[in-house]
Amino acid sequence: MLEKISKDDWQYILPCMACTICFVATDVFGIIDKPSFFYWSGRLLHEPYRIITAHFFHGDFNHLLTNISGIIVARYLLKSLSLQSDYFFITFILFIMPIQSFILWCVDILVYRNPMSLAIGFSGVLFGIDAFIFMATIYGKKKFICIRCDLKKNPRLNKSISLLTGIGIIWSFLPGISLSGHMSGLLAGFLLFWL
Repeated sequence: MLEKISKDDWQYILPCMACTICFVATDVFGIIDKPSFFYWSGRLLHEPYRIITAHFFHGDFNHLLTNISGIIVARYLLKSLSLQSDYFFITFILFIMPIQSFILWCVDILVYRNPMSLAIGFSGVLFGIDAFIFMATIYGKKKFICIRCDLKKNPRLNKSISLLTGIGIIWSFLPGISLSGHMSGLLAGFLLFWL
C-alpha cells in the first residue's frame, strides 16, 4: 500500500534527484566525465571530493534504479518505525558517506594494498541505513547525533530487514559488485547507530 507524500519526504527525494541528475549528466548527455568522480582508493587523499561524489554516480540505469528503489524501501522502513524527524535521513547520509569511504579506503589500502580499487553508487549508504534500521528494530533509537528520531522497536520488522540485508549481502558476491563497498557501508551503519 502506498503512503501519502509527507512534508519530510524531501529528505528522500533529494538524494534520488542528485543520483538522477548525475546519471543524466554522465550517461545521457555526456557532459560530465564519470570516472573523475568515482571512489578511487589511490586518489582519495589527493582528491577528497570523491568521498562524497562517488555515491551519486552509477554504472548504468539498472544500478541507478536499484539504488533509488533502496531509498524508497528505506523510507518505508523508517516510517514503519515511527520516525519523528524531518532531517534524520539526510543527516544520516551526510555522516555515513565519509565514514563508509574511510572504512573502504582502510580495507583497500591497509588490508588489500590496492590503490586501484574503484567504486560508485549509493548502495554503501543503503547498506548502512539497513544496519541502522536493523539495530533500531531491536533496541529502538531516541536520538541520532543531536536529532530526535524516536525510532520504535519492532521485532516483526526485524525479520524483514534481516531478510532484505541477507539478500543484499548474497547479491554483493556477484561479479562487478563491490562486496567491500557494501560491507563497509554495513559496518558504518552499525557504528553510527551507537553514536
